[in-house]
Amino acid sequence: MTEHSEVRIEFKGRHDHITERMQEHATKKLQRLARYGDLLTRLEVVADHAHENPEVELIVHMAKGAPHIAKERGESFSGTVDLLVDKMEAQLRRLKDKLTDHKFPGAKEERARLSDAPEAPVAADEETYEDAVRKTLDN
Repeated sequence: MTEHSEVRIEFKGRHDHITERMQEHATKKLQRLARYGDLLTRLEVVADHAHENPEVELIVHMAKGAPHIAKERGESFSGTVDLLVDKMEAQLRRLKDKLTDHKFPGAKEERARLSDAPEAPVAADEETYEDAVRKTLDN
């Protein structure tokens, strides 16, 4: 999204052209998606009838996996782009949350491994919780 980023933004107009001012507005709003830059490779903004009740589609091409698509129809191009960026940001946030373990790396695999493992035997010289409770109740 910045000059150092590898994310390309492409604008396509169906039945109408997308003006330079519209492109600038959309580019400015799409900067919010820069935090997901490690996932993104290319953004496409496709507008159908960009000047009158535009139907705008935002296609986000990912480094891995299928592209994410958000589509909206609105009164103006700028308002529609704002809504689309909100929708896409929510999609990308959910995707990133799925890819990130918040507990610690490999948390899901570790839990699965521990639930499948048999219970560890207690050493003969180690006192169990039940033995400690019995001692305190006997005293």
